[in-house]
Amino acid sequence: MGLFHDFLDDASVQIIGVEAGGHGVDTDKHAASLNGGVPGVLHGNRTYLLQDADGQITDAHSISAGLDYPGIGPEHAYLHEVKRVEYVSITDDEALAAFHTTCRLEGIIPALETAHALAEAIKRAPTLPKDHLMVVCLSGRGDKDMQTVMNHMAATAQQEKQA
Repeated sequence: MGLFHDFLDDASVQIIGVEAGGHGVDTDKHAASLNGGVPGVLHGNRTYLLQDADGQITDAHSISAGLDYPGIGPEHAYLHEVKRVEYVSITDDEALAAFHTTCRLEGIIPALETAHALAEAIKRAPTLPKDHLMVVCLSGRGDKDMQTVMNHMAATAQQEKQA
């Protein structure tokens, strides 16, 4: 919300929020509360949640520990409802690809949370004019996520070896 705040009253600024799509919003392995959840109440606030037909909270999934939560804050829920912010989802694989690209091309190890936003920026950039200004919030350091990334790389290599 911090980056969004200063731009909310400027309709000329397109604001995009990126949710954790996990294995895809069409699966039960994601944390995209706005794109794959429904309104409900959790921890005393009404927001969008991942829940079953009985209103019981379901497990969220994201490669990013910081995004692995079955709900969204009330400000994001409001901005989604009034359509001021466009919310999209990025899968684990897309976030990991952006993580590796950013490391390789920029020498920056982004947090996996940030890698989700970077993946959306990488998708959108080729469709925009060359003089378009895009701001992406790099919200944290990726060194905390290195073990997660290394484990994923090892599991992927093992799967490819077995195939």
